[in-house]
Parts: sequence; structure tokens; C-alpha cells
Amino acid sequence: MLKRAATTAIKEQRDLGLDEWTGGEYFTHDFVTHLHHCLTGLEVTKAGETELFDYDDGSVAKVVGKIEAPNGLGYLAAYRRERNLPGGVLKAAVVSPNEVVVVAREHLEAINQQMPALTAIVNRELRAMADEGCPHVQLDAPFVGMLVNLGMTTARQAAEFIAPCFEGVRAKKSLHMCNGNLRGRPVSSVLRCAPWVEVLQHLDGIVDVAAVEVKYFSQFQERAAFKDLPKSMVLAAGIVDEACYWVEPVKKIRDRIADWARVVGEERLWVSPSCGFGRHPPRDIPVLRAKVENMVEAARTL
Repeated sequence: MLKRAATTAIKEQRDLGLDEWTGGEYFTHDFVTHLHHCLTGLEVTKAGETELFDYDDGSVAKVVGKIEAPNGLGYLAAYRRERNLPGGVLKAAVVSPNEVVVVAREHLEAINQQMPALTAIVNRELRAMADEGCPHVQLDAPFVGMLVNLGMTTARQAAEFIAPCFEGVRAKKSLHMCNGNLRGRPVSSVLRCAPWVEVLQHLDGIVDVAAVEVKYFSQFQERAAFKDLPKSMVLAAGIVDEACYWVEPVKKIRDRIADWARVVGEERLWVSPSCGFGRHPPRDIPVLRAKVENMVEAARTL
């Protein structure tokens, strides 16, 4: 079933004209809420809701021992399952250590004590996917973006947290940062993107692609900050808003692309939908498809 779903997803992405595509992450459930099932050392104290309405509907767990992932987190297994499907897989992602143990978020001290082990778990998945032929791997780190925006961590501390996740990874490497997205809802109360530039500066030579959420107008207004994006990086700008039922006109997307290109240069700008795209069970699929079609047309006709 997972192979059939991934085959369909790959074909749809290719037919839409995207330059990169994934297998769709059908093995996950609402992004990260499945991950505690992959781990030892946790005890669930509150079961999550079948359908998540908001952030407090997820499972809650406490740390009761050494956290390990004896069979991995599922991302490597998915890549192995999908890489030989028609079209293959050109990009795959693994979440950051914070997302891995999101169910134990109320036990930060215990989590922090095991952060080196959690980082090693994430790094193993990224390295193995790269070693087995995935040309582009991504670290999904929404909590990092949120903590920086809220002033709860410094840019240097964020970079020092991220860098070990990529150690020894021999592939194109992306870092994704956003403000959280659950059915279109951010978890951060500060919807910015400019503070992430300093994080990326500390990761010069480690990260190749900055895949960032820039769908909010407040973020669009901060685009000038990205003139300081390291020259070694390209910007994958998540321009198209998946949460809005309105389909952005081609002209609007084209104008936004042009505005971002004036900051980082056309040769360093990629365009993508914002994070969370397609993860809303009740979302109108024709609306999502129209959004991507308009995005591709805007990029091609600029």
C-alpha cells in the first residue's frame, strides 16, 4: 500500500513539472506524531487524539530510560522502499532531534541530557540515505526556527544544534525552518524569517539549501535580510500558502518570485509550496493542485 501511495505521489509531482520530488511521507502520521512508536525509553502518559485539531491533541510521554531507535525512525526505511519506484526519489527528509521527542516536550531537562544520542539517531538516518544514493536530504527543524524567532535560543546555539545532524552526510543538504504548521496554524507567536539568516551564516559550508517558510506577509516584508544569505547557499522559498483556500494568481506568485530574486539573485532562488502542504485531511485536493500548477507556471514564465 505504501509503495502504491508513493508511486502515485511521485507521478503527480513529476507531472506537475516539479524539479524535485519526494515519496510523500505516507508512512508518517501528521508529520511527527508517530515517532514515539519508534523509540524506547519513553512512557506515554496521555494518548493523542485520532485526528489532531491543535497542538495539545498530540500524545504526551515522559522519559523513563535511555532513548533509542532500534529500528530507525522510518525515513531511511521509506527511502529504501521508494528509491526504485518509477521516477525514484530525488529528495528525502528527517526531522530534527527536537521533533523526534516532541511527545516528551514537558520534560526538557531529561531530553537535553540525551540530546547527543538523539542527534546521533537523526544523523544515522541522514547519512545512510545519502550513502545509499539519495541526492538531496533535508533536516526538518521547525522548532529551531520557532525558538530563534521567540528569542529562546541564539543563532549560534541553533547552528551548533543543527551542524552535528549533518556530520558525514555526503549529499546536497537542506535545512528547513518555519514557525510550525498544524492544519495551517503556526505554533510560534512571532511570524518572522529574518532571524534565521544569522543561523544560516553560522552553517556556511554545511548547509547547501535554505528551505524556509516565507508565506506570511510579515516574512515577505523581511526579505531584504536574505541579501546576507551565505553565497554558498541557495534559497528554497516556501512562497505558496497551503493553508489558504484561495488559489494565488499566477501574477501574484510571479511578482513575489521576482521580489525575492532581486534579493538573492535568480540563480540562487528555488520556489516551493510552504511546509505542511497536503497534510490537512479535509483539504480540497483540486485547490492544492491548482496552487502548485500556478506556482510552476509563475516560475517558468517569469
